[in-house]
Formats: sequence, C-alpha cells, structure tokens
Amino acid sequence: MNPKPQNILEAFEDHLQDSSLPSRLRAGASDNTIRSYVHDLHDFLNWWEETESTPLTVFLLCRDPFKLNKKLIQNYIHSLEGRVSAATVLRKTSSLRAFTKYLQAKEIIKHEPMNGLRLPEKAEPEPRGLSDSERSRLESAFQQPWLPRVPKRKREEEVERNVLEDANHRLVRDRAIVFLMLYAGPRVDETCNLNIGDITLNKKSGWLHIRKGKGLRERRTAIPRPAREKLQEWLILREEMGLENDNELPLFVRLRGKIGERLSVRAVQDMVAEAAKRAGIEESIVTPHVLRHTCAFMLRTAGVDIETRAKMLGHSVKTASKYGAPGNNEIEKAAALLDHAEAA
Repeated sequence: MNPKPQNILEAFEDHLQDSSLPSRLRAGASDNTIRSYVHDLHDFLNWWEETESTPLTVFLLCRDPFKLNKKLIQNYIHSLEGRVSAATVLRKTSSLRAFTKYLQAKEIIKHEPMNGLRLPEKAEPEPRGLSDSERSRLESAFQQPWLPRVPKRKREEEVERNVLEDANHRLVRDRAIVFLMLYAGPRVDETCNLNIGDITLNKKSGWLHIRKGKGLRERRTAIPRPAREKLQEWLILREEMGLENDNELPLFVRLRGKIGERLSVRAVQDMVAEAAKRAGIEESIVTPHVLRHTCAFMLRTAGVDIETRAKMLGHSVKTASKYGAPGNNEIEKAAALLDHAEAA
C-alpha cells in the first residue's frame, strides 16, 4: 500500500528542519522560529481554503502555479490589518516568503509572488529610559566608593589604605562617565574615544566635541551642570594622581594594570552593570544606551524640540532639514534645562 502523501504544511516543516537546507535556517534555525513559520503558514492555508473554497495543495500548484500570486497574497495581508499589529503582519509575510522560497526550491512554482507587496510600516518600539526613581537610585550608587566585599565583622577602617584609595579614584572616574552619558547623551564608544581636549568646561557652561560619532560624523554638544561638575572632579583627580592632562590623551583611562591606557567599551559596560546591581535595579534595564535614552527623555520632558535633540545626540531627523539645523545658542539653552535635573 502506498503511504499517504504529505500535505503541503508537513512538507514545508520537514524542509525547514532539513540540515541540507541552503539558507540561514539551516541547522541554526531555532525550534521557535520553525514553529512560528509553521504556525503562520497554517493560518494562511486556513484563510486560503475559506477564500478559495478549496485547500492549497502541491497538486493544485503544479496544475496552476499562478494560483499563488501577488494579488492573492496582498488580499491576505489586507485581511490581517486591523486585527493584528504591524509587527505581526510583517512576521507572517516573512513566513510566507520562506514558504514561496521552498516552493521555488522544489520547482513547484517558478515565479515570485512576493515582490512589490504593500506592507505596513512597523512602529519603532519606544526606547526605554530610566524612571526618575531609577535614575535617583543609580546616581546614589556613586555617593560612596565601591569597596571589595568584606565580612560584616570587619570594619571599613581595616580595609587596606591602598584598596580604599583605589576605590575612591574609580568612584570619581566612573561617576564622571555615568553622569556624562546620562546628561549629555554620548554613545558608549563615543565616550571611550574622548580625549581631554574634547571637553571644554567653564563655570556656567561646557562643551563636548564628539570626534568619531556614528557614521564617523563629528558634532559638538553642550554639557549640563551635573555632568560638568563630575568631569571637573575627575580632571582634578587626574592631576593629583600624576596623570598627564595633555589634550591628545584619553579622557577616561584605566586605573589598574596598564594605568593611563584608554578605558574600553567593555569596561564601561561592566561598570554600568555593576552600578545597576548596587542600585538595586535589574542589570538588563541599565545599559550605556539606556543612559543615552534617559538623556533624550529628559530633554523632551524639558520641552526641547526634536531638531535640537537630534543635533545634541547625533541623530538624523528627517524634519530637521525643513526647519534648519539648531545653532550653538539653542543647544546651550537646551543643556541648561538639565542643569538642575540631578536626582541624587
């Protein structure tokens, strides 16, 4: 007796799990991805049967491959809109694209029914910034040096003097880094790439020169008072430690091992994660990029327009060209709005 022929859904699932599949799905496709694709195709096949009054089969497509066409798939997409999110529509479309690639690989169809589809635009997820409470707790984590874990019975006075001194030095440096990212919004790599000559600090103002921003674009942005004060403390400490303050030297440096060497992105990321832990905030919530988002939120809450925010943070805003780029005066005024935003 001949075995029952596979239905098209089972054949597609076997294809996804085939280790010889010449695509990024090969072997590296997670079970979740395969389940998602199969689930989406199942929904499409149900819609097809309801719409066409006949199931979609390999036999049907071999007889008339153009039954599966752009117009029909576009109608399916329209049937989804309003019932599911744009992200779900795009995911289901991606699953259908994998299905049509499978049909082409098996030479069941030779045309491309997915080209030129009108798809919804996926709404960008709202970037997450720290709440005022989280920001206050994070800033409070930098009020005392981070000493090594010692038994409770051991008093702080018993901690070796050089250990305490090292912890104090790192406190000043790390606080300057976090406050700079939190209030001026540079990216973590931009922060690590800063040289001493890239910052200008005055009593009532300060400027940050980003030499190698995203896309290798340069920009200047103002530094609000909380970050200026912490940067000034770090520069003073550098001198006290005997570190040179030459304009071409890195601003943030290692204080252990190869002292004076530029601090790495990984070191800053690890430090921010440790700060989150000490502040009692979930580590995944607090990252250097979240500090940057927090800066953007504070600027927006303070009433800074989108073009000025884009200029300060090094973003590209399509509408900026319509209104003209903000000048230094606008940027300095915007930064001044955060002069008294320090939570701790």
